[in-house]
Amino acid sequence: MATITEALLAAFDHHQAGRLNEAATLYTRILEADPEQPDAAQLLGVLYAQAGHPAEGARLLRRSLAARPESAGTQSNLAGALHTLGDPAGAEAAYRRALRLDPTLADAHASRAGALRSLGRAEEGERSAARALALDPAHAEALVNLADSRLARRQSVSAETAARRALAVRDELRGGLPAGHMALGSALAAQNRFDEAEAAYRAALAGNPRYGEAWENLGALLAKLGRFDESLDAFAEAERLRPGPSLWAARGTALVAMAHPAEALADFDRALAARPNDAGLRWNRGFARLLAGDYSGGWPEFDWRRHDGRAEPPWRPFPQPTWTGEDIAGRTILLYAEQGLGDTLQFVRYVPLVAARGARVLLEVQRPLVTVLSGLPGVERVIARGDPLPDFDLECPLMSLPRAFGTRLDDVPATVPYLHPDPARTARWRDRMAREGEGLRVGLVWAGNPRFPGDRLRSPRLEGLRAVLDVPGVRLFGLQKGPGREDLERVALPASFTDLGREVADFADTAAIMANLDLVISSCTGPAHLAGALGVPLWVVLPFSPDWRWLLNRDDSPWYPTARLFRQDRVGHWTGVAARVAAALRDLTPSG
Repeated sequence: MATITEALLAAFDHHQAGRLNEAATLYTRILEADPEQPDAAQLLGVLYAQAGHPAEGARLLRRSLAARPESAGTQSNLAGALHTLGDPAGAEAAYRRALRLDPTLADAHASRAGALRSLGRAEEGERSAARALALDPAHAEALVNLADSRLARRQSVSAETAARRALAVRDELRGGLPAGHMALGSALAAQNRFDEAEAAYRAALAGNPRYGEAWENLGALLAKLGRFDESLDAFAEAERLRPGPSLWAARGTALVAMAHPAEALADFDRALAARPNDAGLRWNRGFARLLAGDYSGGWPEFDWRRHDGRAEPPWRPFPQPTWTGEDIAGRTILLYAEQGLGDTLQFVRYVPLVAARGARVLLEVQRPLVTVLSGLPGVERVIARGDPLPDFDLECPLMSLPRAFGTRLDDVPATVPYLHPDPARTARWRDRMAREGEGLRVGLVWAGNPRFPGDRLRSPRLEGLRAVLDVPGVRLFGLQKGPGREDLERVALPASFTDLGREVADFADTAAIMANLDLVISSCTGPAHLAGALGVPLWVVLPFSPDWRWLLNRDDSPWYPTARLFRQDRVGHWTGVAARVAAALRDLTPSG
């Protein structure tokens, strides 16, 4: 009759060879013979955790620890099971116990890094991964967790380096590393290298087709690329393998990108039931409500952005209370820009309304907008962001003012113009533009800020508006500044096109030029908002899935009465948009 030691060795051989059923049978028989046998309980617990039954695995590992509490390896294995069960705090505590027993346990240092990252302690996670690598420089899992920790700290380039090191190490050992490909894909996606990221995610899935998180990340990436059907298929596979709040949050964000806010809200609601205090989820649900036109429900959710520790740039804490619409007469308030230039131009419409309630208004904005906003009614002082601030009683970011005023879709304060160009500059530009000849004067902007996550889909570039350049009877003025100007070297320009972008010093110049135009045609970027604020006729070319402020299924805007919207009918298809814009433009010309 075999001894327990012999049975344990036989079970372990089955386990290592992947014959899990045989191993489980022997481990169970050993425990029936000796219920306190710690090795059998530990190894059977590990087997259950590996086979996708972490709760039973954790129970058995605790049973082993009851008999042998000093086992660092068992503590580490329990930590892994707890992390799989969605208990990163319990896992991190168990890893710490393991490392107190054996500080040289590289596996525990490496895995603790993942638990720390799940707890939002990415910097500590990076240090834990580094300790594992100090013990074992070729520890592939530690390199993966180092990559993930760096990625959580927005260090995508160094995260890529760590992921590639992990893959090189594992390749030398002649084994696959799906988690390494996954980390590499995420690092590449963070750098907007989407084609490479897709290849990395697919490599992870080739190594492990049941890798639910990789399916989830692939779905999110495909949505960013506008490949919506493929995205939904990937999410469906992820839900089959790994349902949960992370998946629902990712798919909800993708559904917003697909212009399906109602379906997105359903996913966000499911995720928030599990994570009710997740500021990012609340913020995203606010986007979905606003896109659907539910302003009453959207603004409170949108304000959760101020509690999102992952926001970029980080939120500025002020000791002064935030104004939420209460009586403000006789008090000094700081109203300040928080996001893009276009956001500031759109929401400064509320500044005179705050002043009309009897407040003394200080306005802090991005430095490029100081001049053009210096004449805004009701503002005592315009301050460039970064300059010293005077004393004030209350604060409110510009994009929280719609909530403070209780703005609904049917009562947006849309009286224009609410900005006015400098008369002297307007006269100078009138003389400059008169030299370019006769015709309908149309300003053209074709690209936004490339750092904006969705700019690849929202900016048609000059080639995308090619049809507009060929309309007779139109005098076109290029207003593009900064990124996007390289398009001027790539597109054949007609004699009717004049590039003014290189002559424009600031937004005050752009405003003065627009005052001399019959029409501005723009992508979704800052100059579009400037034209709308000036009351200049404005045509906005929009991607299939627009920013929330343009709503859905309408060709007008409640924010800008002079705006007309031209939307894509499918992702990436700017040719059809340009053809409709060109046809509408021909209708405005004498020859049309």
